[in-house]
Amino acid sequence: MISNDILVVARRDEAETRVLVDQASTSDRNGASLREQARNNQVISAKLIADQQALTINEALRNAGGIVSSGPSTSSGSSYFVRGFSAAGLVNGLSGASSYGVAAGSSQPIANVERVEVLKGPDAILSGFENLGGNVNVVTKRPSADPFLIGTFDTGSYGLVRGSLDANTALTENGKLSARIVASGERADRNYGGYAGNKGALFAPTIRYKDGRTDILFGLSAVNSISGITPFRAYNRLTGELFNTDPYSPIYSSDQQVRVVNTRYYFDASHKFSDGFSIVARGMKEKTRLDLDLYPITVSSRTNLAQVSVRGSAQTGKSNALDVFARMQGHVGGVHVKVNAGFNYSDGNFAPLSSSTSVTERYDFEAIPMLSTPRPEASVSSFTLGTRQYGAYGQMLVEVWKLKLLGSFRQNWYKQDYSSDFFSSTINNKAGVPSFGAILDLTPNFSVFANYVEGNSPITSTAFDGSPLPNIESRNKEAGVKIDLFQRRAVLTASYFDLTQANVLFTDPDHPGFQIAGPGQRSRGIDLNLTGTILPGWTMVASLTRAKSEYTEKAPGALVVARAPRDIYSIYSSYSAKLTPTLSGGISAGLYGRSSSSADFLGTYYVPSARQVDVNGFLTFDGFSVNVGVRNLFNRLNYNITSALSYIPVDEPRNVRVTLSKRFF
Repeated sequence: MISNDILVVARRDEAETRVLVDQASTSDRNGASLREQARNNQVISAKLIADQQALTINEALRNAGGIVSSGPSTSSGSSYFVRGFSAAGLVNGLSGASSYGVAAGSSQPIANVERVEVLKGPDAILSGFENLGGNVNVVTKRPSADPFLIGTFDTGSYGLVRGSLDANTALTENGKLSARIVASGERADRNYGGYAGNKGALFAPTIRYKDGRTDILFGLSAVNSISGITPFRAYNRLTGELFNTDPYSPIYSSDQQVRVVNTRYYFDASHKFSDGFSIVARGMKEKTRLDLDLYPITVSSRTNLAQVSVRGSAQTGKSNALDVFARMQGHVGGVHVKVNAGFNYSDGNFAPLSSSTSVTERYDFEAIPMLSTPRPEASVSSFTLGTRQYGAYGQMLVEVWKLKLLGSFRQNWYKQDYSSDFFSSTINNKAGVPSFGAILDLTPNFSVFANYVEGNSPITSTAFDGSPLPNIESRNKEAGVKIDLFQRRAVLTASYFDLTQANVLFTDPDHPGFQIAGPGQRSRGIDLNLTGTILPGWTMVASLTRAKSEYTEKAPGALVVARAPRDIYSIYSSYSAKLTPTLSGGISAGLYGRSSSSADFLGTYYVPSARQVDVNGFLTFDGFSVNVGVRNLFNRLNYNITSALSYIPVDEPRNVRVTLSKRFF
């Protein structure tokens, strides 16, 4: 008898080398593959992001169905909506400062992203109260035992220059200890609207220990970035038309930008005590400052006169998050049972900063950008909002015959402390949220699934009369099929979903600054996703979400659901082949679009439909890769979704990007 040891070391994740990803690394507590889960989740891999030359999380999310995202606007940072519900965004499955008020979206630069997981339904609710319809989980890159050094350089329109370095190596001979450093920097002369160009730097070192039973990772991410605001056109509420301004020229001042400084420490540890029992722990500490170097413009609906606010504005926030759970599995008769039980904790504080002085200036939209009044420094905090959340949860997955049944329950405890110079308060709240799911394998390549999840988001504000506003409650139902295609090289997922949210809050028309509880909101539709390899060398990623969003009853100020296009679609196809023994090449094309959507709750005006075609050509030789892309090939004027009453964001015109990368070893 000959006995050999099996050496287990960390390997590079599949999301960095493949378009089709089998595993959701942080969303599922039972370790099930995407194919085995009773829900319609999507994963956007680093390979797909690189092929498409995406520079931001918002650009990468064009591949996901049911997602509406927007970049920095005239009033805030990035934002996400999943199936009509707002989402703050997660990092490595944990809540950060964005969950507690800092409107920065995900501040993780694309260079350090391993994958972007779009969570819908039962997965998202495990992370906390704010994930009613789903969430966007950004997973960062991890070290492996495979040594490599990759340098990437991007250039393109508007003076874009971007460089990144990805260095990874094993630190010990047996490969159990490894380290990785990702660093990047970028600058641009301006953005496509003539506002401040993107500038930023990232430094992200990570160290990891992995053997057959233990996997421990520690990481740091330091980000300092500047993003020019998304170009926009102002809306004339008297005439019902846009002001006659150049959509690609700045309004009032070209010096408008959003600055984010973010520092994040995190760890991820797991230990397998036996084949049937393991412990997992994850934690993150984050500090964020968001500076809004903007000149907000308001247009009077009565006089149609525009005014520019000149003031300093910023936000600061800190957060801590911890998630610990035990995973157990075994067989009871012919039934395979997986159980996990855990506890997570998160807290955060948020403080808006403003200047002690503020002025308002008249503005003429027909004027050219003018010399703007300097913004005073934002240093005065009007209040501090602290939030703390505890959650205990459990999941059970039962596999019998060809059927998998999933049940879970989460109990939330919530506390919020508000403090200002004139008033302070403490509010406590709690709620329990159950979820259920099932998937049945009718054939080895065809499955049907269904899930149901309840959500509860605590409300801590009060109405004008001092009465408490009701919590927001939701019910998320979904049923669909999963089909393996082309010898399991691709997966098609199709589902029907029905989401109902009770107690939507609206601004009190009689008492500005306060809210009232309005009617419920319902969103129903289909969600189709196809990802994988059609033929050798030919890959495809496609999604279509067709949904109808409406209020459960008509009410003053609640006639039309805003930010809810009926159709959101994308299709990206790429073909590559060997041209010579040392030279490979290919082409790709993508179509992305959405239908029109109302900008406000009254249907005052609608954002027109949008669609965009991108093309790429690429070559690989001797360790070098060259990718040349043209975005918005037909130079279509597109507008993005908005909920503002005075402006519509403008999407990018035709522009060019060139990416050169080299793997040195």
